[in-house]
Amino acid sequence: MKYFLRYTLTGLFIILAFTSPVRADMGDTALGVKIGTLGIGAEMTFGLTPEVNARVGISGFSYGYDTKVEEIDYEFDLNLFSASLLADWHFSGGSFRLTGGLFLNLNELDFKAKTDRNRYIIDDIAYSVDDVGRLRGTIDFNTISPYLGIGWGNAVGQNGRICFFIDIGMLFQGSPRASLKATGPIRSDSDFQHHLRNEEREIEDETDKYTIYPVFAIGVTFKF
Repeated sequence: MKYFLRYTLTGLFIILAFTSPVRADMGDTALGVKIGTLGIGAEMTFGLTPEVNARVGISGFSYGYDTKVEEIDYEFDLNLFSASLLADWHFSGGSFRLTGGLFLNLNELDFKAKTDRNRYIIDDIAYSVDDVGRLRGTIDFNTISPYLGIGWGNAVGQNGRICFFIDIGMLFQGSPRASLKATGPIRSDSDFQHHLRNEEREIEDETDKYTIYPVFAIGVTFKF
């Protein structure tokens, strides 16, 4: 479902980007690209009043890293993808602004356990690799996440067609939810499942720093 949403939102944004400037009055709309902590993205800005703009955008990126949770080494893949609907309030129509809005938050972490021994230590219990099989999981967050921030740059202002901008804010994406699954013959054992649930809580504690995700982005827009 998440991959379907990603492709659908990307397609809708492309359609919006190519059709909106045709309908808009000169100077009312801007198309931009950006890079930041939510990945590489694009957005459309629409001037509503001299002080208020609306923005819609998409961002995405993926990268991997390794970390250890309790006694297990994990390979994590952070898959970023989000779509935003934001409102900018520019003081006296200037460059400085307050920004608020909502994100369709499809950010998630995929991970798998790795070991150079013939066992996993799960919730302080040793299990053989042959019994556990592959140990994989995902971590996701609230699908609808509020955003609050500040920024500089008015994409549809009166200072020329090209505008450089900065966004600084916080995405409130809620506590992480971990799901861990094994493929081996012990996967249905009730005691093993109990220890697996405890391991999930350890992973959630380890990734709780992502509850409030810091947002920083820089970019450039072109006004139509």
